[in-house]
Amino acid sequence: MERISITERPDWREKATEYGFNFHTMYGEPYWSEEAYYKLTLAQVEKLEDVTAELHQMCLQAVEKVIASDELMAKFRIPKHTWGFVRQSWKTHQPSLYSRLDLAWDGVGEPKLLENNADTPTSLYEAAFFQWIWME
Repeated sequence: MERISITERPDWREKATEYGFNFHTMYGEPYWSEEAYYKLTLAQVEKLEDVTAELHQMCLQAVEKVIASDELMAKFRIPKHTWGFVRQSWKTHQPSLYSRLDLAWDGVGEPKLLENNADTPTSLYEAAFFQWIWME
């Protein structure tokens, strides 16, 4: 994996706003870094594909454990009035739309899961739309 330094685009905030990405700055700080991108080898891409598939399955196993326990549902701060809906959705295998796994990785060792953002409203917009604009 190679980190490639680039110059910040001078109009990135205006372009983000133009496309409706109005939360490009949070708490006075940019929401993402404009200073670099990463170039991956095919082997690294394939490694990430394998690891993310495994992590996704591990997350599903964790959900199974949480769903089965009132104590864990409360610990995860899932509102009690939604427990029935959540459990029914899980039991009937309602499909998940997407999941964004935030990873830490140096390109050599094993990637580490920082967070799983599943079915969150902003993730789809970030990953499916705005990152495409950024790439172009």
